Amino acid sequence: MSRYQADPDNNKKSVPKQTVRTQASSIAVFATDVLAQVANPVAGTMTFSQESDKIFIYNGTAWVKTAALT
Repeated sequence: MSRYQADPDNNKKSVPKQTVRTQASSIAVFATDVLAQVANPVAGTMTFSQESDKIFIYNGTAWVKTAALT
């Protein structure tokens, strides 16, 4: 199956087909920084705190707080 389709503006060209994802990804949102640091996470777990507008990422040993989102 080709990953390309005819360009609607020029039939002599091809453009990549749209990728359709069947599984939406998301990040868990918590009200506070304390709640965002969930117990027993696996390395790579990400959460978001509305209190500080920051993403927390668990590195396998500790939670790392990212810069504030603006």
